[in-house]
Amino acid sequence: MDLATLEQLLTPPGRAALAAAAELELSETKYPAHFDRLRKHFGPDLARAALDTAMLRVKARTKFARAGEMFFTRDTLEMATSETVARYRAGWFAAYPTVADLCCGIGGDALALAAAGRTVVAVDNDPLRLRMAEVNLAAHGLSARFLRADILTDDLPPCDAWFADPERRAGGRRKLSVHEYAPPVRSILARLPPGAPIAVKVAPGLPREELSDFDADPEFISLDGELKECVLRFGPLRTGHVRATVLPGPHTLTGGPTDQADVRPVAAYLYDPDPAVTRGGLVAALAVPLGAHQIDPMIAFLSADHLAPTPFAAAYRVEETLPFHAKRVGAWLAARGVGRVTMVKRGSSVDTDELAAKWKLRGTEHRAVILTRAAGQAVAIVAVRVETAGCDPG
Repeated sequence: MDLATLEQLLTPPGRAALAAAAELELSETKYPAHFDRLRKHFGPDLARAALDTAMLRVKARTKFARAGEMFFTRDTLEMATSETVARYRAGWFAAYPTVADLCCGIGGDALALAAAGRTVVAVDNDPLRLRMAEVNLAAHGLSARFLRADILTDDLPPCDAWFADPERRAGGRRKLSVHEYAPPVRSILARLPPGAPIAVKVAPGLPREELSDFDADPEFISLDGELKECVLRFGPLRTGHVRATVLPGPHTLTGGPTDQADVRPVAAYLYDPDPAVTRGGLVAALAVPLGAHQIDPMIAFLSADHLAPTPFAAAYRVEETLPFHAKRVGAWLAARGVGRVTMVKRGSSVDTDELAAKWKLRGTEHRAVILTRAAGQAVAIVAVRVETAGCDPG
């Protein structure tokens, strides 16, 4: 889509085309037939744009409650911050009246900041993305100042705080270093006041040495058990700790690199920490409120004699810990009437789908089979998933 096509979609005929597309049973396989149908009424360009937008809006429902009123491209939807994460992060800026959203894209973060009562300056060098951001905020009854600018060369307006979300993909390829971002993180920081409240979104899988190069505190954020992002917090936004935040909640765990946990055998319960916790290096910090220990110094699983409430880990009641031998584990399961297994693994290279198929289990019971290492040895832990209260332990 280009800017002219977006403007066409905003006209009465464009709105009609969008409404017609939204009523269709949307799928990739039915795209050609739907396109032919819409083309007869609206012409090829408007039909294609309306159909593409309608399909993107369906995908966007996982990120935005009012996705059906918003505009995206495939790339911008993939990069857009989900509403829940953006709303949480907007709370960091409560003390700052005016906040700049640099590389604003389609406006997901600008929307959350404006909804939180901030005066927002949304900046992007792409006119289509900037216009989409403007339309998306308007659909929510919100407004901002929209500025087309190159944040590395053009003058930036004075603001009280800054959020930046540099592009991390090019040509469908994920950029693996902050030095490859567009623009690079250090180049962004060089344009902003030293010591200012700044937050920069980066990929959560960045090498730790790259994160430690910055005078900032990283916060790892997950949503519904999926790691979404890492944000570097600079200046007054720093908290003095590495943070792992689990959404919805929010629930935040803090700690540092000096945290250590004991290593002991598998006990009555096993905890599988949330990916925000593991990526943040906070497994040992989580062990403290859980009264837990690690089962191997190189594995993120925790274990304890008693179950404790936590939003930071999935929990399992352990039935048996077996030395890993595929046939013997399968025989153990079959002898106890297990017919359905959920495979979990950490520190194991076993193909779990292939293994489960080889067992050919026919019972009625369901168990989790966790392939991992304990005290350096390969083990299979047979367990039952148990629920824990969604609150911070203690």
